[in-house]
Amino acid sequence: ENFPVASIMMPKRLRKPVAAIYHFARMADDIADEGDMPDQERLERLDEFRDELARIADDTTPLTPLFISLGAEIRHHSLPLQPFHDLLDAFSQDVVKKRYASFDELLDYCRRSANPVGNLLLHLYREVTPQNIVYSDAICTSLQLINFWQDVAKDHAIGRIYLPLDEMARHGVSEVH
Repeated sequence: ENFPVASIMMPKRLRKPVAAIYHFARMADDIADEGDMPDQERLERLDEFRDELARIADDTTPLTPLFISLGAEIRHHSLPLQPFHDLLDAFSQDVVKKRYASFDELLDYCRRSANPVGNLLLHLYREVTPQNIVYSDAICTSLQLINFWQDVAKDHAIGRIYLPLDEMARHGVSEVH
């Protein structure tokens, strides 16, 4: 959600790759979350994204315009593929996992759902250092947690709870309104 606003403040040379990353993430997230598609179909469509990433890795032409554009940016900026796979793993998890037992489980999800975006941006800016990765992960995880907490009602409406169940129990909070 922060991509469109932030992208106008970026150097022009990064707007196209950021747009490609955003479209990838937005489309994959929508597959996991939007509409009334059965879970199996959602997972199959996310697997098609993985197949497209494999084509990029094999230096084979992707089948869809989204991945043709993304592949060009990945090659041009020497972006690692793992962050894209991590995002797909998180979106696939959204399809099948609706509750988190502990804060550590939630942090593991953030590691794959939010932190990859910061990692890709560090690569685009050529600022990948161990310390910058630590800072980026902390910021991205924080933004993801804030998003969860502002969307508690919205997520609950689609059957998801991103509050640690052990902490809910400790504080006497139930899933019932």
